[in-house]
Amino acid sequence: MRLFWRYFSIIFAIVYILLCVLSIYSYYLRKNASSEPVKEPQYLPPFVHKQKKWNYSRLINHKFKSNCCTVEIWGKASIGVYLWKHILNGETEKLQGGLVYYGNKTIDDILFHFRFGPGIIQSTVPSDVEFVVLVLNGRSKDKIAISKVWLDYLPLYKKLRGAIVLLLGDERCDNNWLLPYMKSRGGILNAAFMVYDSTLVDNIEFYQWPLGVAAYRKFPHVLPEQVDTTSSRSHVCNFLGTLYENSSRHVLMSVIRTWGLEEDCIVLGRMKWQPLETRETLETYIKALLNSDLTLSPVGMNTECYRIYEAMSLGSVPVVEEVVTPGHCDHNAFNSPLRLLKEYGAPVYYIKDWRGLPTLIQHDAQLTLEEKIERRISVIQWYKGFKDTMKRKFVGVVKNNFFIDGPLFT
Repeated sequence: MRLFWRYFSIIFAIVYILLCVLSIYSYYLRKNASSEPVKEPQYLPPFVHKQKKWNYSRLINHKFKSNCCTVEIWGKASIGVYLWKHILNGETEKLQGGLVYYGNKTIDDILFHFRFGPGIIQSTVPSDVEFVVLVLNGRSKDKIAISKVWLDYLPLYKKLRGAIVLLLGDERCDNNWLLPYMKSRGGILNAAFMVYDSTLVDNIEFYQWPLGVAAYRKFPHVLPEQVDTTSSRSHVCNFLGTLYENSSRHVLMSVIRTWGLEEDCIVLGRMKWQPLETRETLETYIKALLNSDLTLSPVGMNTECYRIYEAMSLGSVPVVEEVVTPGHCDHNAFNSPLRLLKEYGAPVYYIKDWRGLPTLIQHDAQLTLEEKIERRISVIQWYKGFKDTMKRKFVGVVKNNFFIDGPLFT
């Protein structure tokens, strides 16, 4: 019995020693493993932005993951309505008693949400927004102040990964206040669309955008098939507008009176600009465009005006005074003013001096009805094609700045 306990004690001691050795060895292995640098898993960054020149032909060959891309469009200027309804062909519904207009549309695999109206403020838009196009007004100091409030608020949207501005710019092209907000200057904006011939436009970070029609005056979205192009029009030309003091518009009115063109042209001048239209004045204006083949467009605060686009939508050829207005708009380019329209070959008559108008009207009066019908159709189709081009440009810039280099792109 005593011998049994002796062997048992020896075996127990051996087992205990073996267990201790195994424990020490295991601890040693774990310590060595923990001393090696841990390799973090490699993920694509959530958003990488690289500046590159816009090239839509490059973009259309790429595909996105299904339902991967959502972009908010927040409209704080009526040019946003022109973008949504006239360029993107979107529809809206009235919400909250007309305080908000909302619409959504998928274009090239991107789901756009459009929000517009006085009910759109920083606290009523989606707080989880990731990508946004902000439509702002930069025409005056008070409008710029409001726009800056929006831009300064953007960093508070914690999930925001990209932002673009579409700016109704200053008519003298004084838009440098926007520069600190651009990513190239350390700001939050990936890109900006700007109205008028700004010298900032480089098609890399700044892109030119058309002024379009006066959506704030409820000018309608006219489809080509809605325009009567075949009937005779009662007048050769029209001019309905504000007679600014010391402007060439007074010269135009003088030429019309001196040459007795009142019967050829529908003329209605007013001495003070009116921001809003009544239903009656809007109908009068649209009828004037529809009942004449030439729409006279003397310079106002800027050479580019709503009248140019409104006339083309109804098949009336704009006759534009080719003068660069005072300010900081591009004076040096060979195709200024109206750089964008000239780039795409707009069907516009350019005139340096309104005293040449009688010759133009005489020439137009010699055209046959068939020639005028052909020209009307050509003008309407050009404008439709131009809007399609602007749609592709807009979507292309959005893709290029928001998604191409990010993880959503395949």
